[in-house]
Amino acid sequence: MLSWLAVPIAAMLIACGSSGADDTGTKVSGDTGAAAEPAAGAAEGDKKPDGVYKFGETVKFKDGSTLLVAAPVKFKRDQYAAGGEGKKVSLKFKATFKNNTKDVFDPALTTASASAGGTEGESIFQNGLDAPDNKLLPGKSVTWWMGYGLDTDKDIQLEVNVGFLDYGTVIFTR
Repeated sequence: MLSWLAVPIAAMLIACGSSGADDTGTKVSGDTGAAAEPAAGAAEGDKKPDGVYKFGETVKFKDGSTLLVAAPVKFKRDQYAAGGEGKKVSLKFKATFKNNTKDVFDPALTTASASAGGTEGESIFQNGLDAPDNKLLPGKSVTWWMGYGLDTDKDIQLEVNVGFLDYGTVIFTR
């Protein structure tokens, strides 16, 4: 009915930005995913840039909400899967987002992409691999799986954007 308004409104929102779009979070201290301090003998250049985390680290955003992405696991595509057919490796990633605000959060339009060995991966679409759609009440969390076809299982990078312009891009690596 008013679908003609969608494009101008989306363009305006993108141009104006959002208060949380630059929020790439901070690592939660005491996390079991990686040491909070650099390992002994680690060079200063080994420090990851803002917004880059290891799989298994919990990211805490400015509003207190958190995102955790576990290390990827190999899986077998089902007979009805689409995407990533020509890739050598199928990996899936388990993500959990917790809404630690006082407001209902809509995770619709959450996106992600993966690469490995410097090559872009392809999304695999099948049952059980999909971004969340249900709104999250305060204090509640949602867990979902994402699947990708990749050329290798080395040098994996997963980029996640939770919601639509709600949080900044977060990158997970090994």
